Amino acid sequence: MKLSFKKRIAIYNLTAIACLTAIAFVVIYAVVYYTSHQHLDNDIITEKEEVFNNLDWKGDAIIMNKMPEWEEAEHKQLEVNPTFLQIVDLKEHTIFKSANLQKNHFLFNPNIEKATFYNSIINKQRIRQGQFPIFNENNKIIGHLTIGISQQESFNVLYNLLIVLCLTYVIMLGTLYAIFSFVASKAIAPVNELIDTASKINETNIHSRLTLPENQDEIHQLATTINELLNRLEHSIHQQKQFTADASHEMHTPLTAIKGTIEVLLRRKRTPEQYESKMKEVLVQTDRLSLLFDQLLQLARLESNTTQAKKENISLKEILEKILNTHQSAIKSNNNKVQVSIPQNCIVKADSAFLERILNNLIVNAIKYNHPNGNIFCDWNDKTQSLTIKDEGIGISKKQLPYLFNRFFRADNSRSSQIPGNGLGLSIVKKLCDLQNIKITVESIENKGTSFILEFTA
Repeated sequence: MKLSFKKRIAIYNLTAIACLTAIAFVVIYAVVYYTSHQHLDNDIITEKEEVFNNLDWKGDAIIMNKMPEWEEAEHKQLEVNPTFLQIVDLKEHTIFKSANLQKNHFLFNPNIEKATFYNSIINKQRIRQGQFPIFNENNKIIGHLTIGISQQESFNVLYNLLIVLCLTYVIMLGTLYAIFSFVASKAIAPVNELIDTASKINETNIHSRLTLPENQDEIHQLATTINELLNRLEHSIHQQKQFTADASHEMHTPLTAIKGTIEVLLRRKRTPEQYESKMKEVLVQTDRLSLLFDQLLQLARLESNTTQAKKENISLKEILEKILNTHQSAIKSNNNKVQVSIPQNCIVKADSAFLERILNNLIVNAIKYNHPNGNIFCDWNDKTQSLTIKDEGIGISKKQLPYLFNRFFRADNSRSSQIPGNGLGLSIVKKLCDLQNIKITVESIENKGTSFILEFTA
């Protein structure tokens, strides 16, 4: 349907009112119709009683008494409230008919056994007609009495009522459509304002917001929802720009180092030892770039919603000891002590590869940001079904804690200390946890250490 919203509102409301009004008008017309015909039928029945009082019978013969009764003016006139009478026997011979019938005859059904009413036309005049069987003393039908009275007055009333109702219906619908259209245009005016304002918002003025209506109604809720959407879009655009800038910076640093090293080598001839030393520096920067690209690729896959976790029962202590054995040399070089308090039968439900990547990142961070001779604690809480990995390192300030899982975020103290890394590890950890419905939280105190808590669900 290509009708505007305003027109649709007007048409829907008009349709509802039109149906209800049509039903009401039909009921009104039906009541008047029934009442008028009931009144005519009552008059016919009254006339029938008078006629039957003047009838007698002998066997199958019908005898009419009090002949002057049949000469009443109402049985002679045609123009003003005439009453027509006709009596026939079983052989369909007319025994009597009123003078006002003249050469006309009432059509009747010889087979009826009870009073019947119907409409007919005599001398171009509408007639309400009642047919009554005549019974003798043996309760045998010996003839039929037909009484007709003018229906013209009732017809005129009904006809005029029908014209009035139809004209009123048409005029009312036209008026209501105009009113509904006006009311609808007023009702959706705030929506049009929202459309105009929203159409002017683009990337350059994404900070703009819709003006909230004064009434706390659905339109206010719509404007609030759109503003919340704009907030998310603005945040997303800001993150995109920040991501591009951070990625460029992270790639620029090793590329600059590689370029500088090669330029130094090309200025003059070097000894084999010098070439080897410089090539090792280039290799370190190349490995740094390679790690960055791998992490960016993994983040892109995780954010594409195509990666699915394959959960299985995993021995938490076994997988953690495997990771700790991998980093034994780093632990020893930093003179850290690892304390593992995890029951041997501790089983968690997770994706084995994803969980290994999560624990590996957290253990690497616990080693990387720990103080020399610091402890690393790996504790399992059976009540909360959670694993805590805690270090006694440099910690993170409360101000920076909310941004810890952002891409390329690195705390100021980790940057200043020249600790290697690019700030993508914890972003990947957060994505992998979300993918497996593992709740990850972090607690940290500067210069006292950081705790990562992984809460597993069934």
